[in-house]
Amino acid sequence: MSNPKEKKPSLTRTISLKAALSIGVGIMVGAGGIFVFPGIASGQAGPAAMLSFVLAGAIALLVALCTAELATAMPASGGGYYFVSRTFGPFWGMLIGVGQWMGLVFASSFYLYGFASYLIDFLKEIGYQPKDPVILIALASTLLLTFINIVGTKSANKLQNSIVLVLTGVLTLLFLYGTLQAIGIIGSAHLPKPFAPKGFSPVVGVSALIFTSYLGFVQIATVGGEIINPQRNLPRALVGSVLIVTLLYILTFFVSNSFLSVSQLKELGETAIVEVARRLIGDIGALVVLFAGLLATLSSANGSILSSSRTIYALSKDRFLPNWISKLHERYGTPHRALIFVGLPIAGIMFVGNLEILAETASFLHLVIYGLICACVLKLRRDLPIWYVPGFKTPGYPVIPIAGMLAGFGLIFFMQTLSIILGGAVLLISAIFYFIYARDKTLEDPSPPHIEPKLRQPRILLPVSIPMEKSIPLAILRGFTDLEILLLGYKELKEQTSPEQFEKDDDGESQKELDKAKKELEDESFDVDTELVFTSDVAQAIDNVILEYDCQALLVVKPIKELNRLLIPVYDIHQLSKRYATVIYELTKASGLPASLMFIESTESSEESENKKAKDTSAMKREAINRLKQAGVNRKQIESSSVQVSDISEAVKEKHQADDLVILVEANAKERENFINKIRGEISDKIDCPLLVVLEKRQQEKDSEPEDSPAKEVKKEDN
Repeated sequence: MSNPKEKKPSLTRTISLKAALSIGVGIMVGAGGIFVFPGIASGQAGPAAMLSFVLAGAIALLVALCTAELATAMPASGGGYYFVSRTFGPFWGMLIGVGQWMGLVFASSFYLYGFASYLIDFLKEIGYQPKDPVILIALASTLLLTFINIVGTKSANKLQNSIVLVLTGVLTLLFLYGTLQAIGIIGSAHLPKPFAPKGFSPVVGVSALIFTSYLGFVQIATVGGEIINPQRNLPRALVGSVLIVTLLYILTFFVSNSFLSVSQLKELGETAIVEVARRLIGDIGALVVLFAGLLATLSSANGSILSSSRTIYALSKDRFLPNWISKLHERYGTPHRALIFVGLPIAGIMFVGNLEILAETASFLHLVIYGLICACVLKLRRDLPIWYVPGFKTPGYPVIPIAGMLAGFGLIFFMQTLSIILGGAVLLISAIFYFIYARDKTLEDPSPPHIEPKLRQPRILLPVSIPMEKSIPLAILRGFTDLEILLLGYKELKEQTSPEQFEKDDDGESQKELDKAKKELEDESFDVDTELVFTSDVAQAIDNVILEYDCQALLVVKPIKELNRLLIPVYDIHQLSKRYATVIYELTKASGLPASLMFIESTESSEESENKKAKDTSAMKREAINRLKQAGVNRKQIESSSVQVSDISEAVKEKHQADDLVILVEANAKERENFINKIRGEISDKIDCPLLVVLEKRQQEKDSEPEDSPAKEVKKEDN
């Protein structure tokens, strides 16, 4: 085709299920659940703080289930930003994108500052007495992790996998040993009691406090564009990471409250877990926990840097940030400029101080994102755009998305006022930036794997008689986007006329006329190919061209000044395939045309046939409206009516208007020649508006596709 679309470079899928789990688990384990909160949370709620982790884990699981649905429908880089922007539009997308970016930057600063602190404490524990270069160590760590992520996602994944494997192994062994001691299998029992010395009222407040421990799982979706087999691995990684860390957190709190009293834990505060380990296996235990703390904070920072850079990358790809930021490194294939826009602010925040407030501000921003993620599922399930076909569906809909949304927003009210103010300021600045820089930007719809790639830019066959009796219907084509046009010029000959002899006598005149029509279309920036045939059987020639060029639709031209409505006869429920909805979507997504459904009923009059007819029409009406909604037609712009006629041509003749586009769906590709003859000889002759036919695949085309092809998946789902 002319003016071919350039293929834009994109991130490659190199992240395995194990690596995706490592990102989620690594970020969460280092986010305070084990190394900061045992003393603080137990001091506020006693052993009942275990319930706080159960509650926070349950909320995280609700959001993880919703995220899994969205991620399998939109397996692209950007995570929460991408989901919200494609569901609620550019403004909300901008707010969430910047919020996600800065939330992870704040969190990464907190983690790396913690890494530096743990490193100094570890060195002191082994007898080395350094000065206190916390900021220098944190800055060096920031530069190192940024460099590792620039060098390649695989390098960052290997680091993440190794850290998380060692970290979870060490902690699991330590706390399993502590559990065996606590329940009396090894030595005497040390069960925590009383369970709720301050009652159960502090449990919810502590849940809000410790929810920062669950900030990692959604970041798995942020790198969704790089995860191998996202339909399977994204749900497993999201749900699996939440379950793993929740069990590890509960185990940690059980052991902590078994060996230290509430007052001791409260007094020790952030270093409580080190003393718990010392009680279990002596000084070596303290070293083990300090070493694990080093790994945990490093892992959290690495995962956050990786995820934050993908948010910037997605914002830049959508032109909410300058396009040059999303440029990939020529050698490593990583978004190196986006990574720099993460590393620099992290380094700057190191000098701010009071990183705990910044960490809670990160929690505020993420809770807003989590609430909106659940709201996305509710809206998309209601609207059902054609591109929304998730490989995983949230169970218990709509209860789970509603509960996740309310719980996510609800926890915000238990946070410190300063954190809410800072988080609100980030969102406000994002809104101002949107109106200054990005308010005129539009978003491309997702391109999920279930939609056949060929249907993303459908090829339309446009047959015209030579010499041309009708003008090219530019009024129709201008309202559509992403078309490839195959302009078929045909000269219908008498049966006794030889096509070869006619072509010789024609002396190129027909080709000149066809080229003139092609130039008219190319002047409108359409991609156009041409084919010229001389034939006595036009229907067969059209059928041959459809097969040769793999056309998805056939447009029968009529002179028209303006297009105002889609008129869609519905005569068979089996015609309402996803292919039909996809072609309508691709052809009309920019025009916003209303649609009029016309249900063709049989003229049979028995009572039994009347009941069957009413039942079939009702089912077709529901399905047709649902498909049109999927195709982007506003529900308020869909009207329907029924007509009792003997055939389609009579129905169209009765209901059509001059400014309509009549859309038919091919019922059986095996009988295409008869169908084309019917269109040419009956339907088109009786109406004065253009006609579009959505073409079905022949069976041999379907059978030749690989079993795991997108088209096969669509066929299985339709069946």
